[in-house]
Amino acid sequence: GNAYSDEILHRARLSPVKQTRQLDEAEWMRLYDATRAVLTEWVERLRREAGEDFPEGVTAFRSDMAVHGRYGKPCPVCGAPVQRIVYAENETNYCPRCQTGGKLLADRSLSRLLHDDWPRTLEELEERRRQ
Repeated sequence: GNAYSDEILHRARLSPVKQTRQLDEAEWMRLYDATRAVLTEWVERLRREAGEDFPEGVTAFRSDMAVHGRYGKPCPVCGAPVQRIVYAENETNYCPRCQTGGKLLADRSLSRLLHDDWPRTLEELEERRRQ
């Protein structure tokens, strides 16, 4: 689901909007390695938690995730505030410093509403918060 794709892309240091046909060989390897590592870690973690029982209270929002469900909280890698892109009933969470070179990705509803006032970079966002 979205939780694991957010975590995989964060681990691979890839933008959530980059198309796969644009990935170079190094990015493909990071994506492959991150996919295997993140899914293996979470399967093992969830198995440990459930033990022999059927898992209960399963949720995609887990406090020990790096970016998923952590909008506005610091990225555990670099400390930048985690951002989100909201679409329909879903959202994608990402770290602008680790994944997009500091660029804030457009959230359609907010960026349309704010248009020219929408911050384009993490630095612009931080500057506006200080004002």
